[in-house]
Amino acid sequence: MKVKVYAKLNLTLDVLGVENGYHNIDGIITSVNVFDEVEVNVRRDGKIVIDCCVGVPFEDNTAYKAADLFKRRFGTSGVDIHIKKGIPFSSGLGGSSADAAAAVYCMCKLFGAELKSKDVFDICASVGSDVNFMLLGGLGRIGGKGDNVVLYETPVELYFALTTFDYKISSKTAYGAFDKGRFPFRNADNDEIICLLKQGKTESAILLFCNRLQEAVASVSGYAEEYLGFAASVGLKPIMTGSGSAYYIAFDSLNKADKTAALLRRNGFKTLVCKNVSVGIEEII
Repeated sequence: MKVKVYAKLNLTLDVLGVENGYHNIDGIITSVNVFDEVEVNVRRDGKIVIDCCVGVPFEDNTAYKAADLFKRRFGTSGVDIHIKKGIPFSSGLGGSSADAAAAVYCMCKLFGAELKSKDVFDICASVGSDVNFMLLGGLGRIGGKGDNVVLYETPVELYFALTTFDYKISSKTAYGAFDKGRFPFRNADNDEIICLLKQGKTESAILLFCNRLQEAVASVSGYAEEYLGFAASVGLKPIMTGSGSAYYIAFDSLNKADKTAALLRRNGFKTLVCKNVSVGIEEII
Protein backbone atom coordinates (compact mmCIF):
# COMPACT_ATOMS: atom_id res chain seq x y z
CA MET A 1 0.00 0.00 0.00
CA LYS A 2 1.05 3.60 -0.60
CA VAL A 3 0.44 6.71 1.51
CA LYS A 4 1.16 10.41 1.65
CA VAL A 5 2.59 11.43 5.01
CA TYR A 6 2.50 15.14 5.78
CA ALA A 7 5.13 17.44 7.24
CA LYS A 8 4.56 19.46 10.39
CA LEU A 9 5.14 23.03 11.51
CA ASN A 10 5.61 24.13 15.11
CA LEU A 11 3.29 27.07 15.70
CA THR A 12 4.79 27.36 19.17
CA LEU A 13 7.61 25.61 20.99
CA ASP A 14 8.43 26.10 24.68
CA VAL A 15 11.30 24.38 26.44
CA LEU A 16 10.31 23.73 30.05
CA GLY A 17 13.39 21.98 31.40
CA VAL A 18 15.34 18.74 31.30
CA GLU A 19 14.27 15.42 32.82
CA ASN A 20 16.13 12.10 32.52
CA GLY A 21 18.30 13.56 29.78
CA TYR A 22 15.38 14.78 27.66
CA HIS A 23 14.00 18.28 27.21
CA ASN A 24 10.38 18.67 28.25
CA ILE A 25 8.48 20.79 25.78
CA ASP A 26 5.06 22.34 25.39
CA GLY A 27 3.96 23.41 21.95
CA ILE A 28 1.31 23.61 19.28
CA ILE A 29 1.92 21.76 16.04
CA THR A 30 0.07 21.42 12.75
CA SER A 31 0.28 19.15 9.72
CA VAL A 32 0.85 20.91 6.39
CA ASN A 33 0.48 19.76 2.79
CA VAL A 34 4.17 19.10 2.12
CA PHE A 35 4.60 15.33 2.03
CA ASP A 36 6.64 12.20 1.44
CA GLU A 37 5.19 9.21 -0.40
CA VAL A 38 5.80 5.90 1.35
CA GLU A 39 4.96 2.50 -0.11
CA VAL A 40 5.01 -0.65 2.05
CA ASN A 41 4.53 -4.18 0.76
CA VAL A 42 4.55 -7.51 2.60
CA ARG A 43 7.49 -9.87 2.19
CA ARG A 44 7.31 -13.63 2.72
CA ASP A 45 10.43 -13.65 4.88
CA GLY A 46 11.26 -11.69 8.02
CA LYS A 47 13.43 -9.06 6.35
CA ILE A 48 12.86 -5.32 6.46
CA VAL A 49 14.17 -3.90 3.18
CA ILE A 50 14.14 -0.13 2.72
CA ASP A 51 14.67 1.85 -0.46
CA CYS A 52 15.12 5.57 -0.01
CA CYS A 53 16.88 8.27 -1.96
CA VAL A 54 18.82 9.38 1.13
CA GLY A 55 22.32 8.05 1.75
CA VAL A 56 21.51 6.88 5.29
CA PRO A 57 22.53 3.40 6.52
CA PHE A 58 19.35 1.32 6.62
CA GLU A 59 19.77 0.50 10.32
CA ASP A 60 19.77 4.25 11.12
CA ASN A 61 16.66 5.00 9.08
CA THR A 62 13.68 5.80 11.30
CA ALA A 63 11.24 3.99 9.02
CA TYR A 64 13.40 0.88 9.23
CA LYS A 65 13.58 1.14 13.03
CA ALA A 66 9.81 1.56 13.30
CA ALA A 67 9.09 -1.36 10.97
CA ASP A 68 11.54 -3.61 12.78
CA LEU A 69 10.00 -2.78 16.17
CA PHE A 70 6.52 -3.39 14.75
CA LYS A 71 7.55 -6.77 13.33
CA ARG A 72 9.04 -7.83 16.66
CA ARG A 73 6.11 -6.55 18.75
CA PHE A 74 3.37 -8.12 16.61
CA GLY A 75 5.25 -11.13 15.21
CA THR A 76 4.63 -10.23 11.59
CA SER A 77 6.59 -11.09 8.44
CA GLY A 78 8.90 -8.56 6.84
CA VAL A 79 8.14 -5.67 4.50
CA ASP A 80 9.62 -3.73 1.62
CA ILE A 81 9.57 0.05 2.19
CA HIS A 82 10.06 2.62 -0.57
CA ILE A 83 10.25 6.31 0.32
CA LYS A 84 9.92 9.16 -2.16
CA LYS A 85 11.04 12.32 -0.40
CA GLY A 86 9.14 15.58 -0.68
CA ILE A 87 9.82 16.90 2.83
CA PRO A 88 13.19 18.69 2.97
CA PHE A 89 15.83 16.99 5.12
CA SER A 90 16.87 18.28 8.56
CA SER A 91 14.56 21.27 8.24
CA GLY A 92 12.40 20.99 11.37
CA LEU A 93 9.49 19.71 9.25
CA GLY A 94 9.53 16.21 10.74
CA GLY A 95 10.56 14.28 7.64
CA SER A 96 12.22 11.32 9.37
CA SER A 97 9.41 11.05 11.91
CA ALA A 98 6.88 11.21 9.09
CA ASP A 99 8.49 8.24 7.35
CA ALA A 100 8.50 6.21 10.58
CA ALA A 101 4.83 7.04 11.15
CA ALA A 102 3.98 6.03 7.57
CA ALA A 103 5.72 2.67 7.98
CA VAL A 104 3.78 1.97 11.18
CA TYR A 105 0.49 3.11 9.61
CA CYS A 106 0.92 0.82 6.61
CA MET A 107 1.94 -2.15 8.73
CA CYS A 108 -1.12 -1.65 10.95
CA LYS A 109 -3.30 -1.80 7.83
CA LEU A 110 -1.44 -4.70 6.24
CA PHE A 111 -1.31 -6.87 9.37
CA GLY A 112 -4.57 -5.89 11.06
CA ALA A 113 -3.18 -4.07 14.12
CA GLU A 114 -5.18 -1.36 15.92
CA LEU A 115 -3.74 1.98 14.82
CA LYS A 116 -4.44 3.81 18.08
CA SER A 117 -3.38 1.02 20.45
CA LYS A 118 -0.89 1.49 23.27
CA ASP A 119 1.51 -0.92 21.57
CA VAL A 120 1.54 1.19 18.42
CA PHE A 121 1.97 4.46 20.32
CA ASP A 122 4.83 2.91 22.33
CA ILE A 123 6.58 1.89 19.11
CA CYS A 124 6.22 5.39 17.70
CA ALA A 125 7.45 7.07 20.90
CA SER A 126 10.52 4.83 21.05
CA VAL A 127 11.54 5.80 17.51
CA GLY A 128 11.17 9.58 17.76
CA SER A 129 9.60 12.29 19.89
CA ASP A 130 7.00 13.48 17.36
CA VAL A 131 6.22 10.21 15.54
CA ASN A 132 2.94 9.82 17.47
CA PHE A 133 1.78 13.20 16.20
CA MET A 134 2.84 12.44 12.63
CA LEU A 135 0.81 9.22 12.76
CA LEU A 136 -2.36 11.13 13.68
CA GLY A 137 -1.83 14.64 12.34
CA GLY A 138 -4.04 17.70 12.21
CA LEU A 139 -3.65 20.31 14.93
CA GLY A 140 -2.26 19.22 18.26
CA ARG A 141 -0.59 20.25 21.47
CA ILE A 142 2.52 18.27 22.31
CA GLY A 143 4.10 17.78 25.72
CA GLY A 144 6.76 15.76 27.49
CA LYS A 145 9.46 14.80 24.98
CA GLY A 146 6.91 15.59 22.27
CA ASP A 147 5.24 12.19 22.39
CA ASN A 148 2.26 13.31 24.51
CA VAL A 149 -0.31 14.52 22.01
CA VAL A 150 -3.72 16.16 22.40
CA LEU A 151 -5.56 16.82 19.13
CA TYR A 152 -8.00 19.65 18.38
CA GLU A 153 -10.52 20.36 15.67
CA THR A 154 -10.72 23.98 14.52
CA PRO A 155 -12.47 25.78 11.66
CA VAL A 156 -9.41 27.80 10.64
CA GLU A 157 -7.31 27.62 7.53
CA LEU A 158 -3.67 28.63 7.95
CA TYR A 159 -1.35 29.44 5.07
CA PHE A 160 2.42 29.64 5.25
CA ALA A 161 5.20 31.16 3.20
CA LEU A 162 7.74 28.46 4.03
CA THR A 163 11.43 29.16 3.43
CA THR A 164 13.98 26.36 3.46
CA PHE A 165 17.77 26.50 3.59
CA ASP A 166 20.49 24.15 2.44
CA TYR A 167 22.07 24.46 5.88
CA LYS A 168 21.39 21.58 8.28
CA ILE A 169 21.32 21.93 12.06
CA SER A 170 20.82 19.06 14.49
CA SER A 171 18.37 19.06 17.38
CA LYS A 172 21.31 18.32 19.68
CA THR A 173 23.06 21.50 18.57
CA ALA A 174 19.91 23.61 18.93
CA TYR A 175 19.01 22.38 22.40
CA GLY A 176 22.66 22.57 23.46
CA ALA A 177 22.77 26.23 22.47
CA PHE A 178 19.55 26.85 24.37
CA ASP A 179 20.92 25.20 27.51
CA LYS A 180 24.13 27.24 27.42
CA GLY A 181 22.56 30.59 26.54
CA ARG A 182 20.84 33.34 28.46
CA PHE A 183 17.65 33.82 26.52
CA PRO A 184 14.57 35.73 27.68
CA PHE A 185 12.00 33.47 29.33
CA ARG A 186 8.81 33.88 27.33
CA ASN A 187 6.27 31.13 27.61
CA ALA A 188 3.98 30.85 24.62
CA ASP A 189 0.35 31.42 25.55
CA ASN A 190 -0.68 28.02 24.20
CA ASP A 191 -4.03 27.96 25.99
CA GLU A 192 -4.95 31.31 24.45
CA ILE A 193 -3.78 30.27 20.99
CA ILE A 194 -5.88 27.10 21.05
CA CYS A 195 -8.87 29.12 22.26
CA LEU A 196 -8.44 31.67 19.46
CA LEU A 197 -8.08 28.98 16.80
CA LYS A 198 -11.20 27.20 18.05
CA GLN A 199 -13.07 30.50 17.76
CA GLY A 200 -11.78 31.06 14.23
CA LYS A 201 -9.77 34.15 15.27
CA THR A 202 -6.86 33.30 13.03
CA GLU A 203 -5.16 36.70 12.82
CA SER A 204 -5.06 37.07 16.60
CA ALA A 205 -3.67 33.57 17.05
CA ILE A 206 -0.92 34.12 14.46
CA LEU A 207 0.40 37.09 16.43
CA LEU A 208 1.18 34.73 19.32
CA PHE A 209 3.13 32.10 17.36
CA CYS A 210 6.72 31.73 18.63
CA ASN A 211 9.62 29.32 19.08
CA ARG A 212 11.90 29.52 22.12
CA LEU A 213 14.72 27.76 20.25
CA GLN A 214 14.85 30.43 17.55
CA GLU A 215 17.20 32.84 19.34
CA ALA A 216 19.38 29.97 20.55
CA VAL A 217 19.89 28.67 17.02
CA ALA A 218 20.59 32.19 15.72
CA SER A 219 23.27 32.54 18.41
CA VAL A 220 25.30 29.61 17.03
CA SER A 221 24.56 29.84 13.32
CA GLY A 222 23.99 32.71 10.92
CA TYR A 223 22.48 30.64 8.11
CA ALA A 224 19.19 32.60 8.23
CA GLU A 225 20.62 36.02 9.08
CA GLU A 226 20.08 37.56 5.66
CA TYR A 227 16.53 36.16 5.47
CA LEU A 228 15.62 37.40 8.95
CA GLY A 229 17.06 40.82 8.23
CA PHE A 230 15.11 41.15 5.00
CA ALA A 231 11.89 39.95 6.63
CA ALA A 232 12.25 42.49 9.42
CA SER A 233 12.89 45.28 6.90
CA VAL A 234 9.51 44.65 5.26
CA GLY A 235 7.60 44.10 8.51
CA LEU A 236 7.33 40.30 8.42
CA LYS A 237 7.57 37.95 11.43
CA PRO A 238 9.26 34.65 10.57
CA ILE A 239 9.02 31.71 12.97
CA MET A 240 11.49 28.83 12.95
CA THR A 241 9.93 25.37 12.97
CA GLY A 242 11.33 22.74 15.32
CA SER A 243 15.04 23.21 15.85
CA GLY A 244 15.49 24.57 12.32
CA SER A 245 16.44 25.10 9.62
CA ALA A 246 13.14 26.09 7.94
CA TYR A 247 11.24 29.28 8.75
CA TYR A 248 7.67 30.24 7.94
CA ILE A 249 5.47 33.32 7.95
CA ALA A 250 1.85 32.54 8.79
CA PHE A 251 -1.26 34.10 7.23
CA ASP A 252 -5.01 33.73 7.31
CA SER A 253 -5.38 33.81 3.52
CA LEU A 254 -3.80 32.16 0.49
CA ASN A 255 -3.50 35.51 -1.29
CA LYS A 256 -1.31 36.98 1.47
CA ALA A 257 0.89 33.89 1.58
CA ASP A 258 1.29 33.86 -2.22
CA LYS A 259 2.31 37.52 -2.33
CA THR A 260 4.83 37.10 0.48
CA ALA A 261 6.31 33.95 -1.03
CA ALA A 262 6.71 35.74 -4.37
CA LEU A 263 8.45 38.66 -2.65
CA LEU A 264 10.84 36.32 -0.85
CA ARG A 265 11.62 34.37 -4.02
CA ARG A 266 12.35 37.62 -5.90
CA ASN A 267 14.91 38.40 -3.24
CA GLY A 268 16.67 35.07 -3.51
CA PHE A 269 15.00 32.98 -0.79
CA LYS A 270 13.76 29.46 -1.57
CA THR A 271 10.12 29.73 -0.55
CA LEU A 272 6.95 27.75 -1.17
CA VAL A 273 3.35 28.12 -0.02
CA CYS A 274 1.64 25.45 2.04
CA LYS A 275 -1.46 25.16 4.21
CA ASN A 276 -2.62 23.22 7.23
CA VAL A 277 -4.30 19.84 6.76
CA SER A 278 -6.47 17.86 9.15
CA VAL A 279 -4.68 14.49 8.97
CA GLY A 280 -1.14 13.18 9.18
CA ILE A 281 -1.42 10.36 6.64
CA GLU A 282 -3.64 9.72 3.62
CA GLU A 283 -3.80 6.57 1.54
CA ILE A 284 -3.06 6.81 -2.18
CA ILE A 285 -5.47 4.72 -4.21
